[in-house]
Amino acid sequence: MPECSGAMEEEFESVQLQPFLHQVSGHTGMFQYDDHTVCKPLNVREYNFYHDIPHNLKNFTAEFRGSIEVEIHEDSDGYVTILGHRPTSSEFQKSPKCENFSDRSSPKVKKEEGQHSLRLLRSGSVEVSTQTDQVFHSQDSTNDYKAENINPWSLRCHKKTLSKLRKANHGPVTHCKFILLENVAAQFCHPSILDLKMGTRQHGDDVSQDKKERFMKKCQNTTSSRLGVRICGMQVFQEDSEKYVCVNKYYGRSLGVDGFKQTLHQFLHNGFELRKDLLDPIIEKLKDLHRHVQSYDTYRFYSSSLLIMYDASSHTDHAGKDLGNDEACAGGNLVDVRMIDFAHSTHSGFQNDTTVHIGPDQGYLFGLKNLIDVFTDMR
Repeated sequence: MPECSGAMEEEFESVQLQPFLHQVSGHTGMFQYDDHTVCKPLNVREYNFYHDIPHNLKNFTAEFRGSIEVEIHEDSDGYVTILGHRPTSSEFQKSPKCENFSDRSSPKVKKEEGQHSLRLLRSGSVEVSTQTDQVFHSQDSTNDYKAENINPWSLRCHKKTLSKLRKANHGPVTHCKFILLENVAAQFCHPSILDLKMGTRQHGDDVSQDKKERFMKKCQNTTSSRLGVRICGMQVFQEDSEKYVCVNKYYGRSLGVDGFKQTLHQFLHNGFELRKDLLDPIIEKLKDLHRHVQSYDTYRFYSSSLLIMYDASSHTDHAGKDLGNDEACAGGNLVDVRMIDFAHSTHSGFQNDTTVHIGPDQGYLFGLKNLIDVFTDMR
């Protein structure tokens, strides 16, 4: 790993990263860089794939906004401060892994009002303090985390990420490389989000035989094999209770075809009624995506997800209350559909991959077709 301890000798202004409240799935915690940008640990393959995304698919992915260096500080009480700043060293640009430093100068930190704080307790649990008025409830009993101001799965991911960093950290500060992505939920006041694991195959070409067998078993035992898609996470804002109902990937794995269809119905139900006005926009976006994916030979999007999102605040306020935050909600789409997670994606000529696939990603297309059929039947 290139030496980069001299990259930050001068003072600089950093941004204190916040926990991203609306993370519905994934393995590592996502953080909010600013109102319109999120970041997550850099995966080299995904980083390079974002640079290679075909022009016609860019409307269906989060905008890639580069990378930042991240510092993780933990005090004696377990409170974690996470600072992000763009690297100034060309050497660090080549270094995506984490490293520990004890001799770096302290940065000037840009403070924001209404910040959230993370605390990793010695017991291993995580506390999140936030001034948000949003409330999340997990629908199923498999999630042991009780959080009322952050999606329970996001809390789980931050626990895993912070625990891993603590074990790896032998100095007062840990440094990592994160990628910056558009916060696609920022256009919505109350984002209802459905995360769908797409395709009939989830393993990349470079995984071990053991992992390959595990991924294949998951697909065989879930709707991935029957429909080419399974639910990986979901949050739905309920206008009657003004709270989010959340489900996680374990709930999604337990569903059969009928349960999958019922959950998609639940996703579009706001506590008062089914949002039928969203069906046509969703179907049209899925059909458009299907046309584009079908046109790209050799591309494979293994283990990637598809986000379907809408704003519960864009509909009639049945409670007759002020929805607030008009500026944040102005100009947003009625619905949005985005592809995410490209750590196992490939195409001809990508990163000198030796396996070259022929034709478009039929497993992904199979999942899109079945999604279109389910929403069409619902309509």
